[in-house]
Parts: sequence; C-alpha cells; structure tokens
Amino acid sequence: MTSLITLPIRLPLEITYRAAKLGVEVLKTVTGLLEHDKADERVWPTEEQEQPIVAEPIVAEPVAEPEHIEAPIDFDAPSEEELAPVHVDSEPELAYEAGPADDVGAEVRVDAPWDGYDRMRAADIVERLRAADEATRAVVRLYEQHGKARSSVLAATA
Repeated sequence: MTSLITLPIRLPLEITYRAAKLGVEVLKTVTGLLEHDKADERVWPTEEQEQPIVAEPIVAEPVAEPEHIEAPIDFDAPSEEELAPVHVDSEPELAYEAGPADDVGAEVRVDAPWDGYDRMRAADIVERLRAADEATRAVVRLYEQHGKARSSVLAATA
C-alpha cells in the first residue's frame, strides 16, 4: 500500500535519473570521439624520415557505471490521516438526503370506487367484487391499498 502512495513521487524521480544517466553516457561518447591526441594529428613525412609513421590505435576507456541511488522506503511513515491537513474533515458529511417527504413528484389520489364504499363491511365489498369487471377491481385495489388495506378485500381484487 505504501508503494502505491509513494509511486507518484518515485516515478518522476526514476525517469529523471535514467534520462540523466543516458545523457551522461551520450556526452562521454561524443567527447571521446571529438578528443584529439597527437596520434590523430596528420604528420607530413620529411625526406629525412624513412620510416612510415603509424598511428597508435585509439583505445576507449571503459565507462564506469553511474551509481544507482534508491530512496529508502520508510515503513514507519505517518498514515494518510496523519498527513491530512487540519482543515480537512475526515468524516463524511451528508450533503443531501432524499426521502418521501422531500420528493417532488406526482401524487395519485384515488376516489372511492362507488358511493357508500367507506361504510360497507369487507364481506359486502368482496361479494360485490365477484361480479365486478377488471377495471373496478383495480380501482378497489388502489383505494384499499392507500386506505384501510383489508387483506380480504385485497385478496378478492387479485
């Protein structure tokens, strides 16, 4: 977990380190090619010299590997809560809560299915529903669900 937290810091440092290492190697190579020594200079033979001048071969010096420095990982580092600024709350705060009282929506009002319905007994309503059509049963079911919610009447509407 700590490695994921420190990754945004370590990654750019590693990229910078590798780019600098590559740059140093390129500079060493380029400067090694541009260096002149006396063996590279052209010497015109004189009449006195009978021996041909042979240039010494150029031997490249071995390039020392740059030292790799790795940042130590502190496993006893402070936690995220300890690093959080003082002005930041650690507990979430409810910004909005929706509920039935707060909802702005359509309200459905169902009138009694027939006159005198509220004064009838459940058994009388069930008897009348046996001969009723589907639309009447649906209206009785809606009205009963939002009213007295009598189980015998609701069962008769199914």
